[in-house]
Amino acid sequence: MAQTLLSSAHYQTAHDALVESKRRQVTYYNRGAKDRPPLNVGDTVRTRRKSGSEWEKAKATKVLPHRSYELQMKDGPTRRSRPTKKHVRYSREPPVIVSEERNDDSTL
Repeated sequence: MAQTLLSSAHYQTAHDALVESKRRQVTYYNRGAKDRPPLNVGDTVRTRRKSGSEWEKAKATKVLPHRSYELQMKDGPTRRSRPTKKHVRYSREPPVIVSEERNDDSTL
């Protein structure tokens, strides 16, 4: 198909209207949004594994791309998380102390 058949006399007007509509949508969508400061390695945070569960204490151990973090949980496992206020929140509590030694009673 020829490119001239695909173009329209109203293409630029329609494009400008679409761009303006998207700009307005962004304005309304972000009107209640607040910028959150990024977490630093070593910060104590509270996180929950899924919505409705209890907030658990953790420590940010690594900063990953796209506002993601690696978190060291108090009970030991490490998990990755994207910090939204639904999942991860900064905490002013004392740092998490994770025991590197584990009791291995399986040999008894």
